[in-house]
Amino acid sequence: MKTKNLKLKYFFLLLITLLAFACSDGEDGAIGPAGPQGEQGVAGINGTNGQDGNANVQSFTYDLSTVSGSFHDQSMPELTQEVIDNDAILGYLKLGGSTRLYPIPNNDLAPLGIDIRTFIELEQYSMDFYNRNLNTTFSVTAGELHELRIVIIASTNKNSEQRDILSKLKEKGVDINDYYAVMKHFNIEK
Repeated sequence: MKTKNLKLKYFFLLLITLLAFACSDGEDGAIGPAGPQGEQGVAGINGTNGQDGNANVQSFTYDLSTVSGSFHDQSMPELTQEVIDNDAILGYLKLGGSTRLYPIPNNDLAPLGIDIRTFIELEQYSMDFYNRNLNTTFSVTAGELHELRIVIIASTNKNSEQRDILSKLKEKGVDINDYYAVMKHFNIEK
């Protein structure tokens, strides 16, 4: 009887094992029709809009190789009253025989040993050359100056002041005294 029970146990174990392996999943059935649309949920709170980007940056280059005298007035129709009142205007000067761009105004333009003062008026960017040590004007000769570059950075908020633009650039680590850093920040060809 013991052997009969033992054989029966093995037989059922074998039968269960065979049945487990012999069953197949079969193919999946077709996808049923879509159910009805559920109710609309409660709308979330609108987020605040971010500040608009500023892609309105212009760069102008003027040849100064023939300029001589103690001042230079550069005609710039782009200097409207709105630009003067709202936008940041940066100036850079390249000297003859140099590749470096010096920020202007400049209190000690070392290669020439002079100060350069700038004045911005409607449609005009002016420079005065001054020797502070001698307390007199300085007269540049043709060829001492090479290029004048002016960068106008349009304000994104016409109610803000120019200083806001410059402060934001400083916060972002942009050295506004470095023409190439400003151009790189705005992704503008030099």
